[in-house]
Formats: sequence, C-alpha cells, structure tokens
Amino acid sequence: MSMITDAGLAAGWRAKALAALDDGRVTEAQEWLRQALAEATELEWLNDLAVLSHQAGDANAAEALLRAILAIDPEREDAAENLEALAQATPDARWRRSHTLGGPDPGMYERAFPGMPRPDIISEHTSRYAYALSLVGGKHVLDLGCGTGYGSEMLSWSAGSVRGFDLWEPGADEHPQWPGVRELNYGHDLCGHPLPPADMAVMFEVIEHLPDAPRALAIAFGAVGEIVGSFPNPVYHGSWMNQYHVNDWPLEQFERELERAAVASGRFSGVELTHHHQAVRSPLLQPGRDPESSYWVVHARGVAR
Repeated sequence: MSMITDAGLAAGWRAKALAALDDGRVTEAQEWLRQALAEATELEWLNDLAVLSHQAGDANAAEALLRAILAIDPEREDAAENLEALAQATPDARWRRSHTLGGPDPGMYERAFPGMPRPDIISEHTSRYAYALSLVGGKHVLDLGCGTGYGSEMLSWSAGSVRGFDLWEPGADEHPQWPGVRELNYGHDLCGHPLPPADMAVMFEVIEHLPDAPRALAIAFGAVGEIVGSFPNPVYHGSWMNQYHVNDWPLEQFERELERAAVASGRFSGVELTHHHQAVRSPLLQPGRDPESSYWVVHARGVAR
C-alpha cells in the first residue's frame, strides 16, 4: 500500500475546505484550509524569512510573515516570541498601520499622521505646531484634536507639559506613545466632556469637524486663557469637498465664535486676536489677517472681566 504524500494530504484537505465553503460552512472551511497549509508549508522557513526581513529593515514584511505563521499554527512559540520582540523593537509600528488611522476614505484623510502618503498635508499641519512652539514655552498645554499626537510631541519640545485629547478610539495595541507627552486621551468628545485646567490650548484642524463647535470652544475657554486655533477657508476646503468638515465659516464668523465662546465660558469679556494665514498650496505661515487665504491661524487671548 502506497503512502499518501504530504502534498496529497494537503490537497485533500483543501478540497474539503472548498466543499465546505460551497455549502456555506465557512468556519469548517477555514479549519480544513488551515490544516492544509500547516501540512504543506515549512513554517520554520517562513519564520527565518521574517527574521531576515526585519534585519534587512522591512519590519512590515516581518510582522506580516509572523502573523501568517500564527494564523496557520497558533502554537508556534518561535513566531510568537519573534513577534513580541518585533513589537518591542518598533513600538510605534502597530499604530502607524492602524486601519482607523487615516479614516475610512483613502482619498480624503480624516487625520494627518507621520508617514502618510500626502506630504503636502503633513507639512501644512506641522507648520502650525512649529508656530505654536514660540507661544507655549514653559506652559501647561492642551492639544485638542490631537490625532496621533505627533503635534503634541512637537509642543513638548517647548511646553512645560502637554496633554492631548481626541475623539479617535485606537485599538489597545494601536495607542500612540511619544516620549515628551504626558498623556493622550482618546474617546474624548470635545463638545461635551470637561477639560482639565491649563494655560493654553491648541486646536489645529479640528474646529471645522465638530458638530457643536461653539460649545467645544466655550469648554476650552473654561479651562484655558488662550487658544491657538486653525480654520480652513471653506472656499478651498469646505464640506462640499471634504466629507469630514461640518462647519463652513468665513474668517469673520471664526473670529465671532472665538469671542462668543470666551464670553460664554463666564471667565472673559472678550478676546484679543493675532492673525496668521497660509496661502493655497503653501505650508508657510504668514503674519496678518487675510480672509482670502487658504488657512487661517488665530491666537485668541481671553480678556479678563
């Protein structure tokens, strides 16, 4: 009696998987195919390839290979140990590949993040944080709408302390970490949740997203005495072209909302404003008020009663 070869056994299990799939038994099909792959694949070789991929500088390929091994054989201790070592060696790798990081639309990113495919967007955003560095020296700062926290980290280079707040809810293994940031608070609704007292808040690329932006601004002014905020000119970046924008304010309304929020907080009689702006397709901040510019950046300081 001839022996069934490993390849023949794996092929038979694959046939069983396909038959089960045709009958709608997906879980059973998955198990048959897992067994087929475990029989026909040299998992040790895949593990070796993962190690070499990491040594060659391709952590993404290494993680993909190790996860594939564990999907086929969850008991592989070598792959599990190497995956843990990989995570320790590249602590930010997982959140940078989060499926929720940029939002569900790859053509219109909901939030900016380091390594994103649009360097023009990240350059515009980081210019605003760079400007804020000159204002936050030694202060306790709230980064409202902090996203992944890369801007919070930038602020920490000058600020006394930085705490970030964002509605995004990354998975437990996708939580960004930055060495200079005191804490990043996720699942935080700026329109309803209270904020801790601080000296200043930055609100870059968030006000236009908020369903109750006036209330969010009032809550912010209830916690801080100064807000440095950005707002996009709706002529170029309004809800007509960005599905995540819900407030299409001209510059005059942005200014009014800042003043109303300061008064609504009960702490101030008004605001003093300093203006900067960014031209179309330029990351550079220019001083002065320009209602026709692409982005506006306003430093609003509460005037005591």
